Amino acid sequence: MQSKKIVVLGANGLLGHELLNSSYTSDWDVVGHFGRSKESNADLSILSQTVSYLDRIKPDIIVNLVALTNVDYCESNPNESYLINVKVVENIVLWIKQQQCKVYLVHISSDQVYDGNGLHTEDYPVLTNYYAFSKYAGELAASTSHAAILRTNFFGKSRNGLRASFTDWLYQALVSKQDIQVFEDVYFSPLSMSSLSEMIALVISKELIGIYNLGSKQGLSKADFAFEFANMLGFNTNNMIKAKVSNIAFVKTYRPKDMRLDVSKFEQTLGVVLPTLQQEIIKVSKEYV
Repeated sequence: MQSKKIVVLGANGLLGHELLNSSYTSDWDVVGHFGRSKESNADLSILSQTVSYLDRIKPDIIVNLVALTNVDYCESNPNESYLINVKVVENIVLWIKQQQCKVYLVHISSDQVYDGNGLHTEDYPVLTNYYAFSKYAGELAASTSHAAILRTNFFGKSRNGLRASFTDWLYQALVSKQDIQVFEDVYFSPLSMSSLSEMIALVISKELIGIYNLGSKQGLSKADFAFEFANMLGFNTNNMIKAKVSNIAFVKTYRPKDMRLDVSKFEQTLGVVLPTLQQEIIKVSKEYV
């Protein structure tokens, strides 16, 4: 049988490099769209260019990683945030609806559509800034198609030489003994990029439909995450200072304080057990040894 063709849109990001430079999607014919590069020659916020590009690729499956994720930038540039986080999705869905054969969409959303006390279930998003609003609007566009929408967050060693991950930044700060502030009042439950990529491959193989939280179980504060990561690697933590994000002057835009995810819907639907965040920290720390 001819393998299905997958196009990974936004493949120039951290997760895109992980998906393309690994064995997770080896069962399929996978191509990557790298922004507005010469190779792809497509601005996906423009409908005609989206249609032309996808007509040329003719994918059976689209994984959409395109996103503008800088919270402060989204807040002060709402139109650009709309173009990248919403209009791109609208254009993808319009192309899908024009096809005679069914095309499957996996759309990656964000845990920042939640706030308030976790664990959060899929039914109760709370939108507290323009980034969250634009990501939720993108979800609404994706949901009109044959699509899986995954609300998630991730960490791990970057395969992209031009972009550093959260743990890359933390590791370099620990190596250089740089003073850093870690937030004790912000909670999350991300997955490692490798675990997330494995789950995306499973979602594709099962052709899951609907909105799902996809993260680690239980979660931690960002401060506890940083200390556990440092301890796993044997670093001295004297240079890490616990702080509250609400007291930090350079944080211009309000950010959710608790984004921990209830992942039971995903687990029950696919019959999997997702790891705890502590297990994921142990896994990722080995990438830095």
